[in-house]
Amino acid sequence: MKREDWKNLPVEVKDFVWDNIDNFSDEIIKKFSLTEEQLYYILDLCDEIFLKKISSLDLLQELERMKESKDKDLRAIALDISYNILWPLQEYLDTVDRLILRLGGKVPKLKHLRKAPMQKKVVLGEIDGSVKQLMSEYDNFKELRLSSKKIIDKRGKKVSPTVENWINDYVHFLGAGYHNSLERIKYESKNNNFLETSSEEKETLRLFFTSYDDNTIVHFDNSDNILIIEEKKEKEEESVEDINVKDILDKLHKELLDVEKEILPSDFILSEASNDIYKVRDILWNAIGVQDSNKTITCIKVLLEKKALDLMLHEDNRFKSIVKRYIGLYYGNNVENYLDTNSDKLLTRRLFLQIILEDKLNIKEEKSKLIAFYLSNLIQKSGQVVYLDVNDCKLHWRELQVSNNKLSWANNI
Repeated sequence: MKREDWKNLPVEVKDFVWDNIDNFSDEIIKKFSLTEEQLYYILDLCDEIFLKKISSLDLLQELERMKESKDKDLRAIALDISYNILWPLQEYLDTVDRLILRLGGKVPKLKHLRKAPMQKKVVLGEIDGSVKQLMSEYDNFKELRLSSKKIIDKRGKKVSPTVENWINDYVHFLGAGYHNSLERIKYESKNNNFLETSSEEKETLRLFFTSYDDNTIVHFDNSDNILIIEEKKEKEEESVEDINVKDILDKLHKELLDVEKEILPSDFILSEASNDIYKVRDILWNAIGVQDSNKTITCIKVLLEKKALDLMLHEDNRFKSIVKRYIGLYYGNNVENYLDTNSDKLLTRRLFLQIILEDKLNIKEEKSKLIAFYLSNLIQKSGQVVYLDVNDCKLHWRELQVSNNKLSWANNI
């Protein structure tokens, strides 16, 4: 399955496949004495069904095309696949109940897929947009502070000077609906809450309410405790030749500091683990399961600092299975067993970080590479999984290649 296809699957479907396909592979190969080639055919067939490129109702017909299929009880194999892999995805596939009945089986009680928890999308650092746009896109935008002092609401009570409370005050004073510039001037000259703010905060509020009414794009800076708003500055186009390497590195340094701010203190995880580094593995596993990004990244950070991540990836079957399945999905099932003999710890670490950050936590690609770059630089001389290309000023995952059913680096850094 191509990486792009895999990413388009619903999160709950991906989670089920990650967590169950390896155990299923081990069981079915023993139960029906399958060859490795036959197993890979079945896994590829399941991938096609997951992507809805073929219907689950065609499973038995497709199994008949498997090499040396005449020697196998295809109906029994199809029923086993239906019960263990396809039936839990009935809500997504919608036809597995009919398949089971066709195969002579009994339809089990439906079990609902575990839905992926909703992740809060929060404004961090600087961003451009209109007020209403950011209110709809970011969960924390309404709670951001626009001024330093509390304001008085319509009931005469002091409330926090948040975006939401300032809008409520604005609408209460001027009424609902669109407000033109003259009405905004009236608010600015007569509203007590506005009059009691500092000159800098007044400018922020003016731009805020203009953006609120006219949907103009402005620049928001949430680096400190109070939201600062400025007019959006148009960037001048610059050629790659004009880019200063120092500026690139300064920008990267600032972005890495922003990443560090989001990560929990290492002591927080170690305390929960009673200072037992092996228990950090369990905390990490649970954090991945509920898609707790900050806790997951902090656990990885702790394991790297304690030089325990590579050992975990070598001996903990939970995490080995995730990486192994990833290799099968993106590089082919014939490469999947490469992990069992791989001695390149950095390569395994690079795969693991991309899997967790992008596929498990659904972090956008640019942000995931930034986090991986941060984590890779915690321990000096441990090797790079991400590199900065000064030609396009972007971070890139180090590329991998397949040769003789083995994975290797496509380039040296």
